[in-house]
Amino acid sequence: LGQRLTARPNLKVILVTPREGDLVPAPFARRAFAQRKEAVDLLTAAAPGRVVAFHPSGFPGRFAQLRSAVVIVDDVWSLTGATHLRRRGMTFDGSAAVASFDRNIVAGYSQKVQAQRVALMAARLGVARFDAAGLPVPEFLRLARPSSAFALIRDLLAQNGAGMIQPLWHGPQDATILPQTDDIADPDGTNGAPGGLGLAAFLSEA
Repeated sequence: LGQRLTARPNLKVILVTPREGDLVPAPFARRAFAQRKEAVDLLTAAAPGRVVAFHPSGFPGRFAQLRSAVVIVDDVWSLTGATHLRRRGMTFDGSAAVASFDRNIVAGYSQKVQAQRVALMAARLGVARFDAAGLPVPEFLRLARPSSAFALIRDLLAQNGAGMIQPLWHGPQDATILPQTDDIADPDGTNGAPGGLGLAAFLSEA
């Protein structure tokens, strides 16, 4: 993705992730936070000003949990399922996902894929289509096209989320817990031994 951002100066990326992630044991979570920061730093270095990342808000004082993964490219292609785009997600963990597109293209966009993205982003932002007076909500209107949707997220982050979203969090900054190694926390599936050792260590603590 970093290479594509470098090659395509008009390409922009919106990353939406749960704040806490899906790894509960602290050493595993610390590694996931570090990897997330490394990935975002790599992308922002490759394309300054063209990458935004945020966490969706849930109930007041709580963050939304995301249990599935969705990748939408240019409103023409969609991948939806449980496949997480990291080493263990692509080569180690079992998962299922559906890649889809819509042959009905209007103004260069697949209508159903575009509708999926708009609905998904509206849900992540907590934005309704109409207000109490029945008038269109400006934020919802800005979701209509990928470029204006990107500008909306950028503007919200410039306001520290504006109470709608949360800026990217890099995890606890103390050094009381050391991150687990990549081979155990994020195995690539080529060697089952580290994963087995990690599972054994986890079970021994339970």
